Amino acid sequence: MADFTLSKPIFGGKQPKTSTAGNIAYALFVLFCFWAGTQFLNMLVHAPGVYEHLMQVQDSGRPRVEIGFGVSTLFGLIPFLAGCVILGVVGLVLRWRRRHSV
Repeated sequence: MADFTLSKPIFGGKQPKTSTAGNIAYALFVLFCFWAGTQFLNMLVHAPGVYEHLMQVQDSGRPRVEIGFGVSTLFGLIPFLAGCVILGVVGLVLRWRRRHSV
């Protein structure tokens, strides 16, 4: 059997250096993926007959609600960004408390 030796410990040790620009780029990429996913789901739901087929509702007495591209982006992106800001603030506070408690 082959023996694998690691020059660096897997757990513990120094944390790798991260760049702010790289973190921002990754956050923007994740936001774009979530936005694209919501647009895809929005397109799927608004395709003729798909939502009715999935829900198996044949009631034509209900009013049809049309949500435009801008409205769905606004109401999908703003709550997501607000949640990211809240989680980011909580993470920064926890990081600050951990650094200053030592």
